[in-house]
Amino acid sequence: MALPQALENYRKQYRKIKLFQDVASVLHWDSEVMMPEEGREYRSAQIAAVAELTHDWMTDKSFLNHIQTAKQSISELPESVRSLWNRELEVLMEEKEKADKLPSEFVSEFAKVTNLAHAEWAEAKKVKDFQSFSKRLEELVQLSKKQADYFGYTTEPYDALLDSYEKGAKANQIQILFSDLKESLVPIVATAPKFKNPFPRSISVEKQKKFCNRLPALLGLTTKESRLDTSNHPFSTSLGKGDKRITTRYSETDPLSSIFGVLHETGHSLYESGLSSMPDWPTPITEFLSLGIHESQSRLWENQVGRSLPFWEFVYPILLSDFGLIEKDLPFKELYQFINSTEKTKVRVEADQVTYNLHIILRFEIERDLINGNIQVKDLPEIWNTKMKESFGLKIENDAEGVLQDIHWSMGAFGYFPTYTLGNIFSSQLFKKFSEEFPNSHNKFSANGDFSDLLNWLRKNIHSKGKIYDVDTLMQQATGESPNAKHLISYLNGKIKEITT
Repeated sequence: MALPQALENYRKQYRKIKLFQDVASVLHWDSEVMMPEEGREYRSAQIAAVAELTHDWMTDKSFLNHIQTAKQSISELPESVRSLWNRELEVLMEEKEKADKLPSEFVSEFAKVTNLAHAEWAEAKKVKDFQSFSKRLEELVQLSKKQADYFGYTTEPYDALLDSYEKGAKANQIQILFSDLKESLVPIVATAPKFKNPFPRSISVEKQKKFCNRLPALLGLTTKESRLDTSNHPFSTSLGKGDKRITTRYSETDPLSSIFGVLHETGHSLYESGLSSMPDWPTPITEFLSLGIHESQSRLWENQVGRSLPFWEFVYPILLSDFGLIEKDLPFKELYQFINSTEKTKVRVEADQVTYNLHIILRFEIERDLINGNIQVKDLPEIWNTKMKESFGLKIENDAEGVLQDIHWSMGAFGYFPTYTLGNIFSSQLFKKFSEEFPNSHNKFSANGDFSDLLNWLRKNIHSKGKIYDVDTLMQQATGESPNAKHLISYLNGKIKEITT
């Protein structure tokens, strides 16, 4: 179907913006994976320049004229496609109105400061010294507060930042959800069994890489459209159609860390791959819906699949071969119990699937108070350590295992953390529905590592929907009900029962 010229003009301008946003993603990826250390300062200027450029294009009056003319042209289209076009322009206008609220010089400054902050955070973490990063973090907090003021809010500044990651979410609503969830998790943590690490010796990074490089393709992310690299903090990013990048980090004493890092980031990239397969990509509605939904995809593959019995029945012999072990060295039952055991830990990315959400709740409470002005940056180590003692009964020995452990605040990503637990809630609900519709899927998982039923189900119900619907409507359509934490609690209780009987 030939589009009216006004729609063609609008999309041409939009896709130019998208192209340069992907260029920025390339610069970010390279700075985390390949860039020499001395290139950091100039790279931050490059990233800032691209960010300012795309922001200027997005907020330019000529682009608004393109959008308004395109909206008028929708009436020329067949009635069957008008609603989708209306939704596309509605989503874009929401994004544009938000961008219009930020001055170009602020966007440039924020991009530059966050890029510089990452290197300073990494060094501070390396030497375990929060004080050396506190000045930059204070600058980021002030910039984030200014950003919240630009966006506007009705109840508290933190809401404005949270909305950027989970549209429509409010801190007071999340506080209620998290309080209820915490109440349910505490008795699970108290009764959950702990199993010792069954690995007989350290596993070299080379051997771990051999095994980890198999995992993305196993789940459905081919080597033709992705690559796996190493970074200080595992992440995934889309550099455009057919180009998904994932990273993990390796510990010779904890080989499961790299494995679950790859499973998690592969889940993110599978979602991005599905989105870029939508018709007419890229458009405003072929983007990810929310970070909670994005996280649901990574947590589903990491936990519901990656910690399942069928998955490990298939990959266990492969792991033994790649790691140079025999069954006697690493008995299957002991490995599987350890993978699903529960133990309080100081570090979020090393946390099990039960205690993980308690880590998120702690961070949510701290960053909310920080942005709302109830606490100060200088007091963060003491506040963090106190909360860890209260929630986990653990004593923090240094800043690297405490307040400096996460990359997010160095990115200025205040409001991001709650989406991890929202993702856990969504993933449990989605996987339960899939399992009901495909009750024999576990046989394919364990027999030949065939995960196509699950991937196709996610493609149909989540990936192919992009931003066409809001989160509640999407979950209603996919599972028959609104988001509900009961499925996460049920899943966790079932997992504990499985490994103790």
